[in-house]
Amino acid sequence: MSRGTLHLPDALAAHVLRAAARVYPNEACGLIEGTDAPDGWRATAVHESKNLAADPARHFLIDPQVQFDLMRKLRSGPTRVIGCFHSHPNGPAEPSATDRAEAYESGFVYLIAAGAGDVLELKAYLFEESRGFGPLTLAADQ
Repeated sequence: MSRGTLHLPDALAAHVLRAAARVYPNEACGLIEGTDAPDGWRATAVHESKNLAADPARHFLIDPQVQFDLMRKLRSGPTRVIGCFHSHPNGPAEPSATDRAEAYESGFVYLIAAGAGDVLELKAYLFEESRGFGPLTLAADQ
């Protein structure tokens, strides 16, 4: 059962997929900027980050400075950090055991690009502390 919709403009979806293909076989990662929508969330920008994980082929770690700088920039503005994106090279587009173990912020959107090379799939999830991850509908907005 879907718990809402992530409205993701085609250009932003393409940006995430290009990032995943570019750093393959490592995991790409970054933050999603956006707003609340009546049925979920609307992404307005994606911000790539260098993956600082010790093993970037199996894990991701967004640069805390990138997150801090973006949150400072967005303070008091109409948008905020609504979630993150990362890739699962050669894996499924679903939260991994590591994703589940490291998720902590309720109401945070996770966008996962998965696959190999140019054959990638994109899926979105919402993490809620009380329920874990639940699928979101992806709406390809312009």
